Amino acid sequence: MNVRESAAVAIDALRANRLRSFLTLTGVIIGVSSVIAVISLVQGLDRYVSSQLASSGSNVFSIDKVGVEFDFTKITEKERRRDLTPEDAEAVARAPHVEAAVAERGTVVRARRGNRSLIRVQLRGMQPGYLLVNDLPVERGRPIAEIDEQSRAAVCVLGAEVAEQLFGRLDPIGGEIRVGDVRCLVIGVGERKGSSFGQSQDMYALIPFATFLKLFGRAESVTITARSRGQEAFEQAQDEARAMLRARRHVPPGAPDDFEIVTPDMYMSLWRNLTGAIFVVIIGVSAISLLVGGIVIMNIMLVSVTERTREIGIRMALGARRRDVLVQFLVEAMTLSGIGGVIGLALGAGGAILIGLLTPLPTYVSPMAVVLGLLIAGLVGVFFGAYPAARAARQDPIEALRYE
Repeated sequence: MNVRESAAVAIDALRANRLRSFLTLTGVIIGVSSVIAVISLVQGLDRYVSSQLASSGSNVFSIDKVGVEFDFTKITEKERRRDLTPEDAEAVARAPHVEAAVAERGTVVRARRGNRSLIRVQLRGMQPGYLLVNDLPVERGRPIAEIDEQSRAAVCVLGAEVAEQLFGRLDPIGGEIRVGDVRCLVIGVGERKGSSFGQSQDMYALIPFATFLKLFGRAESVTITARSRGQEAFEQAQDEARAMLRARRHVPPGAPDDFEIVTPDMYMSLWRNLTGAIFVVIIGVSAISLLVGGIVIMNIMLVSVTERTREIGIRMALGARRRDVLVQFLVEAMTLSGIGGVIGLALGAGGAILIGLLTPLPTYVSPMAVVLGLLIAGLVGVFFGAYPAARAARQDPIEALRYE
């Protein structure tokens, strides 16, 4: 019997016992679909986060008091550090390998125009030159200029969604809105950035940094965002910024920094650690499903060997070798798990695509995930079908012919 005939026998057995076949394949279907869905989700998120970090610039870093920290005790300790100031940003900007550095601060306010209002708009005070270090391009109008900063002008650049919600079809350039308690002249509208994990990235209003300080005072620390002069100068720019800030803030030699430098690689590393932990947990659960599915396949194959003992004897009496019987039952087991793998692959890929359409989570069904799903299903069939196949091949032809 060749491989095609063995596969046909397995498919006939599936058709003859549909309920038993479905229950047999359930574990494999669940395991493979889970693996495909998880890989698609993790890869989609990785691609999205990588593109977001790349859009902000791989040679951009930020400096603040806390940095990337999730320990509440450490966050509380770092919050007690001395505030970073706009003068610190000016010092960093003078570093030889730093192309630009700006200070910024932010808060959440209500934006209003007439009877229209938006709550929880991100109001950000930005120094001139922010376009060199921030991914906030202007689509219409103009960005905040040096003259706006020097005169503490009440002007603003609106995010695309804020402009749309407050002005509708009207041209917002030259219009006025109330941001918090101050009236601002709209001088520009930012390029639409869309949403990130269900949160709009266009719900912001930018005002000159000096205007922000005039409204909210200097009582809080600023965030310094800097860009190096090319990727090759990235490390040197960070070292220079660190040295300048340590000197300005009188940090003793050997003492740790009283500020944190945050790079895109830190965010990416943190993200991969997080998704890696989630991936391991979900894959562990999927492995249990595959194990259960494999055991069920082994059990069904053992039952099949017992039911077909006389058939095995007849085949051997007609000249079938033990190797032929072994291959026949091994192919049947692989066919069973392969069908389960294909169904699981379709369900997993379909589920991942559905998640991408119905939720803000990005997904990506890669060829690697498809190949991996089919490979896992095949390995389950080989591993758990080996013992039943070997047991069938060891049958004594005489005893098998006598079996009733």
